[in-house]
Formats: sequence, C-alpha cells, structure tokens
Amino acid sequence: MPNDSRPRRLTRLRRLLALATDNWLARGYLAVFAASVAVMFLFPESVFAPSFLLLTAPLSFLGVAIPFGPGIEGGAAVQALAVGLWAAWLLLSALVNAAALGALAHHVRDRRTTRHA
Repeated sequence: MPNDSRPRRLTRLRRLLALATDNWLARGYLAVFAASVAVMFLFPESVFAPSFLLLTAPLSFLGVAIPFGPGIEGGAAVQALAVGLWAAWLLLSALVNAAALGALAHHVRDRRTTRHA
C-alpha cells in the first residue's frame, strides 16, 4: 500500500506558494521585503536596515532567539549555520505573510464579485 502523504504535502506547499505569488498585493509585499534586505546589505548603518524584521513579524521574532555573533562558541562553521538558519526563517516568515496577504486579497475579491453578481 503506497503512502500518498508526500503528494498531499506538495499540493499544500504549491497552494501556499500560489497564494504568496498570484496577486499584486502579495507580490508587492515580497518586493518590499526584498528591497529591505537589499538596503540592509548596501547600507548596514542605515536606520531602515533592520526594517525586514518588522516586515516579517510576528513569525520573524521567533527566529531572533537563534544565537549567533562573536560570542558564539563553535567557530565560524557554527556561526555560518546559525546565520543560514536565521535567513531561512526570515524567508519562510516572509512567504507566510505574503500568503496571508494573498488569501486576504482573494477573500476580498471573491466577496466583491459575489456581491455584484
């Protein structure tokens, strides 16, 4: 008996990614997020550099608990792993927020079309 949970998971992931990318509101959010990350790399001393944390709230605040920096033990490899995990968490937070905005946009559009029909 084959296990069909993997195709279901892929279908859920595709639905989540579709919500995050198939309307202008979600795409605009992802563009602002990408621009804020670019500002962080180009102008690290800028006031707007940490704005990507606020853009990905509330999920991104859970990732702030990952310790990395000069005081971390284990050397550069452990620090690089922590930074990579933190970056992946921020990206996931941005995709979840974009999917939520996409679902909201779909809901508003569907209500508007059923009201006028």
